Amino acid sequence: MNKNLNDYPLLELLDVKSLLQTYPIEKRNEAIGEIFDAIAKKLFNEYHIKKGDCTYDFLEIEFYYFDKGHKDYITYPRTIGKGNWFFHNSGMDLSFESSCVEGFKKTNEPENNFFGGILIRGLVKDGNNAIIGPLNSCWGLFDIFSAFEPNPNELPIIERKSVENQFEIFKSQRWIPYDDKKIQKDYGGNIDSYKDHLSKLYRYYVKRQVLIKDKSKLYKAQPWKTGSEEEKVS
Repeated sequence: MNKNLNDYPLLELLDVKSLLQTYPIEKRNEAIGEIFDAIAKKLFNEYHIKKGDCTYDFLEIEFYYFDKGHKDYITYPRTIGKGNWFFHNSGMDLSFESSCVEGFKKTNEPENNFFGGILIRGLVKDGNNAIIGPLNSCWGLFDIFSAFEPNPNELPIIERKSVENQFEIFKSQRWIPYDDKKIQKDYGGNIDSYKDHLSKLYRYYVKRQVLIKDKSKLYKAQPWKTGSEEEKVS
């Protein structure tokens, strides 16, 4: 690496493929974890989403990335530029620089494919209102906007905070409730790689009170109640 990942602009960190080329091949898997850590620290502490007069802090996110050296098969395929919102059946991602020869169709062939992004699992609206779950987060940001007269105030934009936070950030395994039969049906000969990536600590969150308080007990995917190991991001 030519410089510390923390010195990269956020948008540049979303070009995972280019960043990986600055690492030796033998440190590739370690490098992906370092890149995800760096992005998470920026999103939680330095950035928020602005929509009209409202701000949304990041509360919980998950990382997904697929290429020939990191076969995370559950990642949704896409061909899209870095920093774009990408919508799919599970919610929405802040997308990495991505290219897939099959377009948006599921593929099990790495070839020259590289794609992925950051699933938004939870947000904090205006400092104290939790939006829990990926679909709720998507609907909260893209609830209403004109079909005839575009209004910039209706669309969510990621921007730097005027004052940075210093949250403690934690990571654990992602919330992916698949059973063995479905895994075998969907991924067949790639099941070992699929399961290996399920064990990665690619889910990041901050333990803000809005996530812990009573009304979130209905959120069965609470990160510290799913049985996954947990690490603090340094």
